[in-house]
Amino acid sequence: MPTIELVPVSALHPAPYNPREADTERLELVALSLRKLGFLLPLVATKDGEILSGHQRHRMAAAMGASRVPVLHADIQGAKRRGLNILFNRATNDISVQDTEQDMITALHDADVEALAAELPDIPTDSPDFYPCMTAELREVRPLAQRNVHRFVRHAANVGRMLARLGVHLPIVITPDGDVVNGIGRLEAAARKGRHEIAVVTLDERKAALARTMLNLLSMDFRFTGESADCLRYGAFRRSLLHRTCLGTAFIVPVCRPKRLSDVRLDEAFTAQWKSVCGTCVLDFGSGHGDEARMLRGAGITVTEFEPYPAPNNTVSREQGRASAIEFLAAVRSGISFSTIFVSSVLNSVPFPEDRNHILRIVAALCGPDTLVSAAARGIKSSAWAGIQSEAASYRGSRACYFPMKIEQGTTLGDLAVSPKLQKFFEEDEWKALWERHFGMVQTGLAGGMVTARCRKPLFLHPRDLAESLRFEFNLPYPDGKRMGLVRLALDAFSKRLGLSLEDA
Repeated sequence: MPTIELVPVSALHPAPYNPREADTERLELVALSLRKLGFLLPLVATKDGEILSGHQRHRMAAAMGASRVPVLHADIQGAKRRGLNILFNRATNDISVQDTEQDMITALHDADVEALAAELPDIPTDSPDFYPCMTAELREVRPLAQRNVHRFVRHAANVGRMLARLGVHLPIVITPDGDVVNGIGRLEAAARKGRHEIAVVTLDERKAALARTMLNLLSMDFRFTGESADCLRYGAFRRSLLHRTCLGTAFIVPVCRPKRLSDVRLDEAFTAQWKSVCGTCVLDFGSGHGDEARMLRGAGITVTEFEPYPAPNNTVSREQGRASAIEFLAAVRSGISFSTIFVSSVLNSVPFPEDRNHILRIVAALCGPDTLVSAAARGIKSSAWAGIQSEAASYRGSRACYFPMKIEQGTTLGDLAVSPKLQKFFEEDEWKALWERHFGMVQTGLAGGMVTARCRKPLFLHPRDLAESLRFEFNLPYPDGKRMGLVRLALDAFSKRLGLSLEDA
């Protein structure tokens, strides 16, 4: 059974990157839960006292005068702490993948919390009853799983499985009859793994009624700012397993719309057709692993690449990102004319609307009178979005931890075991509106669940706005806490290319 220790409140400190934002109403509910139920689950913290789970319970326990809190220590190093911190914000809620933060807020407001709490006496802080998780007992997994199998939720089990892989085994909370109050995913993960026993906290029915609401619905909103926002920016890198073996949609739709991308071969006939439409000097903006650029170069096409987040072995390299940017800016400064600029699946991984607009401004500034911009991104009609929205996901999806976010329509947060990644899936109308802010001629469409855009005639761009976007894009953050640091080089390159001064814009 995992060892839970009582440690001084002062021995713990909040994670500086915690993205949860507390509000007064829900903090009061956290305090109410502690007064009536105590610590049903421990906080989770690193050995050096950094809280991974339980920031608000720690805060309110201190405000209530508690001197100690129960802690399960986890040996989590480096960047994985960020992902685990976010994971914990879903790990203790028995919810499905379709349940959004707003759904939980609505259900919490509909629950008669005050009436449920009024039936229960207050528990004195620092008393043994204040720490029920400290007296968790081991129970057999199999009979508990058999009794609760009808409530198994794949998404919750995915979260439970990931926690177990990280060595974090939280208790589950049950009634005397063995009905799970909280932790159905942790129970399912244990059953599927073949574990024989699991730690349980048992509550009488009166407490169980309040605990169901507090443990499953009470959660704080995500607010990604500062360091948390930067974490999602460099988390946008293309994963090492995702190499392309054929050209992506953005590279194909200007020429044809095949049923399968793999049907397209860069043979002599297709290459001639492709060059007649896309030209022979192109830019791959956000080139990922450079797979498509290599294919095109093999077909005799001149390709300039820009990839700020190269990530060999899923480790973002600032050195390689700077090298890519320097080479790209040298091409910009030379005045090279791009026949086509490709933005292939890039905008799905750019986490914030303002960041996407920075990219589109820069792309527009690189366009000549005849330049074609061809872009594609996954839309809400894609199989990827359908898989995230459905409990009946693919095998790969069923082992991942992706969940929808309310910060923007069509967004998910996941890949927490590698690096937190925010994904945006587009409605066709919003995709079109995004490009129409920057181009006078925009044609959008759908291709195999992807939204596509072909654009020409960039709209007037104020130098001040372009300079702002360059200052953002060429000073992107990196996991080591440093930034790209190429703003001056970027301003100089674009000033030279456009024949205007951006330094003071």
